[in-house]
Amino acid sequence: MNSRGLYLASTPMIALEAAGAALAQGGRAQLVLIEDFDLAARLAQLLQRWRDCPFEAIHRVPGRYTEYKRDAGDDRHEVGDFVHRIRVKRALRRESLATLQRVDREFQPDSVWVGNDRKVETQYALHLASERLHCRPGRYLDDGLYTYLGDVRVRSLFRRRMDWLVKRLTYGPCWHTVAQAGTSPWIVESWLAFPQQAVDRDPARTRRSLPPSWFTGRPFLRLSALAADEFAVDRAALRKCAIVLVLPHSNHMRANPALRQALLEFVAAAGGRRQRVAVKYHPREVEADPAGLLAGGNAEALPTLLPMELLLPLLPAGAALCGEGSTALLAAHWLRPDLRVFDLGTARDGYAARAREFFLQHGIPSVAGDLQSIAAGH
Repeated sequence: MNSRGLYLASTPMIALEAAGAALAQGGRAQLVLIEDFDLAARLAQLLQRWRDCPFEAIHRVPGRYTEYKRDAGDDRHEVGDFVHRIRVKRALRRESLATLQRVDREFQPDSVWVGNDRKVETQYALHLASERLHCRPGRYLDDGLYTYLGDVRVRSLFRRRMDWLVKRLTYGPCWHTVAQAGTSPWIVESWLAFPQQAVDRDPARTRRSLPPSWFTGRPFLRLSALAADEFAVDRAALRKCAIVLVLPHSNHMRANPALRQALLEFVAAAGGRRQRVAVKYHPREVEADPAGLLAGGNAEALPTLLPMELLLPLLPAGAALCGEGSTALLAAHWLRPDLRVFDLGTARDGYAARAREFFLQHGIPSVAGDLQSIAAGH
């Protein structure tokens, strides 16, 4: 009998990892997209049109973005809004869990692959399969920097205990508080880019090396080309870009005016050297060009919602990719060793500063705010 893998993804990156894992594992596979991001519907359609798609079915269940859309435009006083949000969340959660129960009953997966086992939806899918199989069915897929650095911030002990109590009363024994992603009791093995550096060292779980070859063959090149067409990316123009900037949210630039000024000067100087620059703003940006980098005409705008991992195969060899505190830098260095990857190095503390130490260990240098040094080698 063919193996049956159920894959759950709440981010575009994990959806792509799930596709690579499903192609490599063979057998039957289905994907559940949790709508925590506003690209979920378009990503599902994109995967369905992909000729190499390994999933016989793609299910979408409500998530944080669904909740946001359901609440958009409502005008209530504070208490009424809180009560409404609770009702919406409960109704959508019931819908999600009912779908997962149906998928488990009809598909009967023998493995459940997740990138975040701290969500109610992923824990419920793991619980259902575990109860049916009487074993641990969970496979954890590398969730980027969180796998190696832990959370961006840790909630207070009081909030953690209250969260556990509320969810335990609501969902029963299928809910577990998980301090580190990939360590819930259902996970039997983890597939990681750098297994020796994972926060999780529990001997009860096997840590396997995630092969870059799962994501660098012709199938993913075809998916990247399909995505570029879907999002109207000029592939010919992208191939001429010498530098790609993957920027943090504009809130960080407003808090650090020197970074914005350095970026403006860098793009202008690149124009003087006849180097084209591609700019990818943060997916949650509201403005089209919050830093004003596109105004001079020397920069190409990349779609904010399109995952950087899908654009990587389309970049020219030797191009420089620059960002800060982003998993995209790690993915680029790992999947495209022919690219020149840099950390902008402007943050002095917080998660980006912690990430910088990890980047350095993997050969991603910091320019320490001196963006002009990136041009070296072109």
